[in-house]
Amino acid sequence: MQKAFTVVQTLLCHAACASIVLYTLPDFGIRPMLQPSLSALTTIVEQIARTGDPRDVMGNIVQRLRELMQVDVCSLYLCTPDHQHLILAATEGLSANAVGKAKLKLDEGLVGHIAASLSTLNLGDAPTDDRFVFIPETHEMPYHRFLGVPLLHLRKLIGVLVIQGRERDPFPQEAEAFLITIASQLAGTLSQLQSQGGWYEKRSPRDGYRRFTGLKGAPGLGLGKLWLVRPHLSLDQIDAACSADHDAEKAAITAAIIAVTEELESGSGHLGQHLPGDLNALFSVYQMMLQSPELSQQILARIDAGDNAPWALKQTISAMAEQFRQADDPYLRARAEDICNIGQRVLNQLLSSERPSIEAPDEALILAGELISIADLAEFPLHQIHGIICTQGSVLSHTAILANALGIPAVMGVEQFTPEHHRGANVIADGHRGECVLNPPAPLLAEYRRMIDEEQRFMQELERLRDQPAVTTDGFLVNLLTNTGLLADATPGLQRGAEGVGLYRSEIPFMIHDSFPTEQEQFGLYHKVLKAYAPRPVNMRTLDIGGDKQLPYFDISESNPYLGWRGIRFTLDNAQLLISQIRAMLRADVDNGNLRLLVPMVSRVDEMQSFRRYVEKAVDALNRDGHPVRMPEIGMMIEVPSAMLLLPRLAPYVDFVSIGSNDLTQYLLAVDRNNPRVSNLFDHLHPAVLVALEQIHQQCEALHLPVSLCGEMASDPAAVLLLTAMGYSTLSLSAYNIPRIKLLLRSVSRESLQPLLEQTRQCNSETEIRALIAPLLETVGWSQDKRPGLLAKGAETAP
Repeated sequence: MQKAFTVVQTLLCHAACASIVLYTLPDFGIRPMLQPSLSALTTIVEQIARTGDPRDVMGNIVQRLRELMQVDVCSLYLCTPDHQHLILAATEGLSANAVGKAKLKLDEGLVGHIAASLSTLNLGDAPTDDRFVFIPETHEMPYHRFLGVPLLHLRKLIGVLVIQGRERDPFPQEAEAFLITIASQLAGTLSQLQSQGGWYEKRSPRDGYRRFTGLKGAPGLGLGKLWLVRPHLSLDQIDAACSADHDAEKAAITAAIIAVTEELESGSGHLGQHLPGDLNALFSVYQMMLQSPELSQQILARIDAGDNAPWALKQTISAMAEQFRQADDPYLRARAEDICNIGQRVLNQLLSSERPSIEAPDEALILAGELISIADLAEFPLHQIHGIICTQGSVLSHTAILANALGIPAVMGVEQFTPEHHRGANVIADGHRGECVLNPPAPLLAEYRRMIDEEQRFMQELERLRDQPAVTTDGFLVNLLTNTGLLADATPGLQRGAEGVGLYRSEIPFMIHDSFPTEQEQFGLYHKVLKAYAPRPVNMRTLDIGGDKQLPYFDISESNPYLGWRGIRFTLDNAQLLISQIRAMLRADVDNGNLRLLVPMVSRVDEMQSFRRYVEKAVDALNRDGHPVRMPEIGMMIEVPSAMLLLPRLAPYVDFVSIGSNDLTQYLLAVDRNNPRVSNLFDHLHPAVLVALEQIHQQCEALHLPVSLCGEMASDPAAVLLLTAMGYSTLSLSAYNIPRIKLLLRSVSRESLQPLLEQTRQCNSETEIRALIAPLLETVGWSQDKRPGLLAKGAETAP
């Protein structure tokens, strides 16, 4: 539902622009009712939000558009799954019997011409046009005026939207502009409906059985009861609502305010000297605002007037923030943001109190929601989570990355799925195909159970390779390390043969805390991880927040967070936090001796200079205090292109290099990996990324710097083959994928990969590169869904 209302907001924004055009251009004879109203457009998309059946949704669209534009006919044609034909999917004005039957080739008739040319067509007498094709079952002969626009989503043709009338002159330009605007906004929604399949067929109900298509977040198959993870709503998303139980609402808001007050007191108290001055001041400002009588009195007054607690909170916070924004004093104007942050904290508390408890602690669950956070996952026993379904996000969202690390099947970006409507239903999360299956019928359920059992047996077969090296048939050894961030992930890594930790994400403990963890709290976590893996190396990355990794108790609002205050930039600006973390890591290394420090988001030489100085000072200070710590090796992550170009100048300050393939790909290609509109352009096999990786490896060899690669690229079999050919001998990946990649490496020779790498240098796209590698993957038994069918020949006998 929330996704649909996001569509509402976008559509209204564009509609407002269209309204301005219509009201300011000269009158070309367009009828007054053709001028769109915001309320009418809201009605259209609310219908989309409230209707589940694709045919009903499309019917609502054409009905509302016909009424809004006061035309005789409004019709929607969609491409068939094979993309060879257009079928009449919905109409108001033509014969209803033609829906699902009237079919045109992509270059046939006026509609086919629009599809083939991807251009708008506006005619005054359509039947006289040479391209016109009469379809008898539509009964469209009385209509002469014709306007059609293509529906395009992410460079893909979805269908054609058409309006028709009895007049014999073209539609006005204003109508054409408006229909183009509407088409551009509806194309995404219609693309999702189209992807479900069967939208033009009359289907009999099958106990709610439905398939929904999303993105492959993490491989595997999971079956369980759907458990709704309540979305973390913002104040802006709260809608007007009433309540009959005023006392309960007042008690809830009072309890939420008290809880936030206690949070702030404990946050500023137990951190003490580790907080920078501006953070201490922020806590004080927040506490003063919370204790203001005006805040609670205004909220309670609105509840007495009939509002429920969230709506009363939103109205009060909005009014107070606006008062601050109107102030002449710049300091007071800046407080508007603070009061909004306070309101969000109170709202989070208010909503968290509504979360139901888990009644069946041993039942298999599929967690579903908009974007499931690390904190959400931490509330459930790991063995109980059999799958994750998110209606937002992408393959490289941190939810998907964590699911990969924990071996939990995940499907991301399932936009047309509304989990709140299916609480407790049987659901399958198919991470191999990027699908979720709701209420599967008995035969299908039995087949999925068979596949799950087969996959479990396959993983058990791979256990015999756990202590075997990941070495090619011609003797090239690749060290396979694991990525981790939660203590619970230490066991899977060791069980699956990880030779150490290539990336310990230290921000995860920060993200599941209610406030910044103290040095002692961090020490306890780090010590357990280092001890679990000793003597194997553990690369601990210092705090890397920002971008899509936010702390619930420290809001960072930026217009472009991926290019903003994140990684080493944030920690150097908050040196007390950095020093506290370095000290905790150094102390945890005593008696273990396997710590290696890793610095994220390096883009400048002075960042590494400053970091090394902080580490050296911390080592000296701790030794003086009686802690026998050692100076660990210090590495830098290459994620920002400038770090790659400055590598010779950075080399004196680092002992090793780790390539963060996810962010490096994102920055090289200028593609936000979490933006569904461009995420299809994100591919670490893009030729530019491969060129960069070869250059980095060559530079590191010349500078005698050990280099490794971490990220989802290390789990991609096609990428692993090319990385091996380049000479990368250390990869860090999710524990779940280590046995599979080990099997792959033990099935090939590096010598045979060299010609393949040379051929990829001539390719112009990642599609060509994947097509080039596919035959080799097939020969070693690697199927398209990343599940090798059998142990490849030679895997057990490799040296």
